[in-house]
Amino acid sequence: MKVLFLDIDGVLNSHRTAICFGGYPFEVDGKDRSMFDEVALGLIRGIVETAGAKVVLSSSWRITHSFDKVGKALDLPIIDRTPSCSGIRGDEIKKWLESETSPCVECYAIVDDNSDMLGEQMPFFVQTSMEDGFRWADAVKLARLMGIEIYDVNHPRLKVPAPSLAWE
Repeated sequence: MKVLFLDIDGVLNSHRTAICFGGYPFEVDGKDRSMFDEVALGLIRGIVETAGAKVVLSSSWRITHSFDKVGKALDLPIIDRTPSCSGIRGDEIKKWLESETSPCVECYAIVDDNSDMLGEQMPFFVQTSMEDGFRWADAVKLARLMGIEIYDVNHPRLKVPAPSLAWE
């Protein structure tokens, strides 16, 4: 199984979206649902779907929100959450990967704006920023970590070659 460990704040919402939408979301439904970055969500959905990956919620949202409610509201295949441990997020991800109940993981990626990962996790880490959230360059890196190219993402618009520009 391919797994994406996903943070929310600084990935699916950011300072940019907070300014645009008038604040940060604290829920995944109601008026807060419209405060998420739909472009970031669409890119992540497409990559996860095309790669056949599942999502594990590693965000602090996992403490205050049910992972299945978050998955349903954001239309993401969230299957679990990382455990809450004292220490760094990388330790929580490692603990989930080593758990007897976790599925056999063939590859994984981590998307987070915080860099508190373990050294061995860094090659699988896509660091976003709280200012901008998940960007195109992040999507390209995530797709490669998931074993696909971004233009393979299951979206009809991405399968059409870019039009030539008049000045080319």
